[in-house]
Amino acid sequence: MRNVQDAADETARDHRILSRMLADADALCQCGDALLNGQYRHLRGRIAALLDITIPAGDAETAA
Repeated sequence: MRNVQDAADETARDHRILSRMLADADALCQCGDALLNGQYRHLRGRIAALLDITIPAGDAETAA
């Protein structure tokens, strides 16, 4: 069984990865491709939602 610190480290890692993915999704939304723009916005929204639920504990306390 994982300990609490390992779970917190994984959550922080996931948050960093999702932050980079959100920046990439923002870039895709700016590309101007009319056929894919809706898909890019949807992707960005999904990533943003995941980012919200993976806020590391220390960051969540300062955000409140």
